Amino acid sequence: MQTIAKRAWHRLRTLAPEYALYPLIVLIVLLVMGAFTGRFLTTDNPYGSYTIQACAWLEGHLDVNPNFTWLELAEYGGKFYVSFPLFPSYVMLPFAAIFGLDTPDHFINLAVTLLGIAYALRIYRRMTGSSRYAARYVLYLYLANGYLFIALQGWVWFLAQAMCFTLSLMAVDAAQRGRSGWALAWWACAVGCRPMAALYLPLLVYLLNQSGVRHSWKRQIANLLPAALIAASYMVLNYLRFGNPLEFGHTYLPEFQLAENGQFSLAYAWEHLQQLVRLPKYQGRGQPLAFDPYDCMAFYLITPMLVTFLCVYFYALIRRRHGNAFWLIGLPLMVGAHLMIIVCHKTLGGFQFGNRYLLDMLPWVYVAILALKPQSGRTSILNVPLMVMGFCINLLGAVGAYAGRL
Repeated sequence: MQTIAKRAWHRLRTLAPEYALYPLIVLIVLLVMGAFTGRFLTTDNPYGSYTIQACAWLEGHLDVNPNFTWLELAEYGGKFYVSFPLFPSYVMLPFAAIFGLDTPDHFINLAVTLLGIAYALRIYRRMTGSSRYAARYVLYLYLANGYLFIALQGWVWFLAQAMCFTLSLMAVDAAQRGRSGWALAWWACAVGCRPMAALYLPLLVYLLNQSGVRHSWKRQIANLLPAALIAASYMVLNYLRFGNPLEFGHTYLPEFQLAENGQFSLAYAWEHLQQLVRLPKYQGRGQPLAFDPYDCMAFYLITPMLVTFLCVYFYALIRRRHGNAFWLIGLPLMVGAHLMIIVCHKTLGGFQFGNRYLLDMLPWVYVAILALKPQSGRTSILNVPLMVMGFCINLLGAVGAYAGRL
């Protein structure tokens, strides 16, 4: 027993500084952003839709007060409802019970982000066998791809994305350890934040099969139960609110009801694909480039981890095909389907700096990069220029967007 305790203490002393360092770096960056924008963790949250919904549930009704006219509320049957997937309100319930409408949404968003960083590092260590060069991947993921913009404030859209990001990493971690019940449960929670996470179920199944853990059919059914109950809770609440188990409210937003082509249409695809590659506008000598704080911009500048993925993917396609069939065929199909749904949506995210909708695919792309890349410092150092570029652009761009200077 004493030997076990010594080993545990040694492991804690070894890992604790590492797991504290990366979250601390991200926290410092966010504090610097707050200093230049006034968007601190203690500021009020005018877009606390999940808290409003949780408070309504605690009061015994599913609809919310229509006086929150600046929020995206869906009107159905003469009542108003929060028009976003439900899971974040589950998380907010205990906080709403204590703080009411004054829940610390920004702090919760930060805590979710810091938890995700720890899981990203954990996945890196498991897939590479060490933490060497981890900063070139973990900090790259969080600091250089648009995540800074959603990490700064716990607004309704950003809180859902931060939760989905972290829950996706948690699902991957559990799947790699062969914990199918936890993996599917975390995945179901992620879907309850951002429904497109459902597309990546085959990746979790693949990781579970690769883990080598085998269960009896009874155990497999038991492992499915938590995810099934979570999904059933969404369906019941959706049916009670909108008469449709798959409808969470977006269909009934005025923005989409008045749109000629509806919420999703191929008619939007070409314009949105062009926005995903558009460069900032040149405004003349002596003038700054014009970065648009609405919708999307050149993904290769704002979300360079996708560039890394493409480079690693084509290298593996040419040199490392053996044993990588899933990553070379299956994952691109999932990412491609995700991208097609994004560009067929009426909007690409509204006010933002970066490509906010593309963030939802990055946890899965991150895992694919680790699975495909040659494990060498010579390869990982190629991330450094992309990471520096992405960090500088996203830091300055997010500060400029929040400060109203773009």
